Amino acid sequence: MTVQLIIFLIALFAVIFFFKNFNACVYFVVIVDIFLRIVTYLKANYLRSDAFSFFDFVPADVPSIINSFQLGMFNEIIMVIYIIVYIIFEVLMIRFFVKKKF
Repeated sequence: MTVQLIIFLIALFAVIFFFKNFNACVYFVVIVDIFLRIVTYLKANYLRSDAFSFFDFVPADVPSIINSFQLGMFNEIIMVIYIIVYIIFEVLMIRFFVKKKF
């Protein structure tokens, strides 16, 4: 297991322990994924590699953390769970948007 995966799992278990809410887990996964994608975009386009070399250790996104170890079918199951989490996130956002009064 990679260090990034261990950190991600520890943080996920901390969210589960403190919030005790499934929605918090969904939001956590999406927030981490969006943050990693923003950092990757900034690293690729705006940040100088010699000045910000510590960003080289940041994974590109959550699927790259999942795929950092190759376990075959287990990776596919985790990726399906990841897609389901994003579908649940979309449903939560649509519900929030519909409930919001303009």
